Amino acid sequence: MDKNKNKKVVSIIWGYHTHMYNLAPEENYHLHFLKVAKESGFKPYAIVKGSKENMENDPNFDKDIEVIDYKNIFQFLFLIIKFSFQNTLFYVNSYEWQSFMVPFIAKKTIFMAHTQPKRQTEKKQMIQNFVYRFFTAIRLNNDTEKDFLLEQGTDEKKLHVVPLVVSQSVFKLTNTDIGTRKDLVYFGNVTEKKNLPTILKAFELVKEKYPEIKLNIIGKIHDESINEAIDKSVFKKDIVRYGFLPNSTLIDEMNRNLIYLNSSLDEGQCVAVYDAALCGCVLCLPNIMSFIGVFKDVALFHDIYDHEKLAENILFYVNNPDIIKNYNNKCINMIKKDYSIDRVENKLTTLLSKF
Repeated sequence: MDKNKNKKVVSIIWGYHTHMYNLAPEENYHLHFLKVAKESGFKPYAIVKGSKENMENDPNFDKDIEVIDYKNIFQFLFLIIKFSFQNTLFYVNSYEWQSFMVPFIAKKTIFMAHTQPKRQTEKKQMIQNFVYRFFTAIRLNNDTEKDFLLEQGTDEKKLHVVPLVVSQSVFKLTNTDIGTRKDLVYFGNVTEKKNLPTILKAFELVKEKYPEIKLNIIGKIHDESINEAIDKSVFKKDIVRYGFLPNSTLIDEMNRNLIYLNSSLDEGQCVAVYDAALCGCVLCLPNIMSFIGVFKDVALFHDIYDHEKLAENILFYVNNPDIIKNYNNKCINMIKKDYSIDRVENKLTTLLSKF
């Protein structure tokens, strides 16, 4: 016990955003990791950039976490050096250049990127592959990511598939009558990386076949160009922008929709996809490694910019309700089995036990 009291873990967070307050506690990946680390005998710390109050004001914040704010790179480096001399485990939780300095200073490090490990340019891929050699462990979302990094030459002993928890207590199927589900939905924050233009173009093609269908967008729109594109669409009246919804309202709205659409350029796990599936939505997803291995038998796929294929997949679902029911049942069972709190926390505890 005395030894455990001296164990420290620092989570490095590139800004703590207030939208984290609205997540189910187990889906708040910042606080959840520190919770499991604390239960594993570590004293939890967090180093955040300019947002200490945001983190400490989270309704689910554990006051045993010591939050340290930094303003510039010099303060950041000082903190890393200081804790590294205390034999601290660093959990590097953001894909920023500052994060890539940590394994060259600290001895014990875990890295988790909230994006897929395939970078957009060969140069960036080479930099990432080089830095990954110096992290002690890499936390991954799925086996597809692991296979890719093995091909890149990453040491297999460093790679650990430990996904994020998907909240089954919050997101659940409440409407089993497929006949009452008719519309399309995108759920999540809207940024440029989410590639909503492809979804809008696909929706316009589907409208030619099914004029009554609607597209619901649930989440805060950060990319103003999307609002402009919607306003210019000939089907503007059938594109409903809900903005942010609290979970109590969100679950009801998700259970009214038939098909969840995603065409992201780059994702990590994207828990919103799993949440939508638990609410009974069947999935149309892009061919990126975040999804292809996990949902290979329970979703339809398209290339990220291929709006025609996405429209084709939507129409296939609409015309094949038996496929929808089959895919959704399999999807829900898979998520309940592989992404439960117990399953993920057991894997995370095993990873932490190596330190």
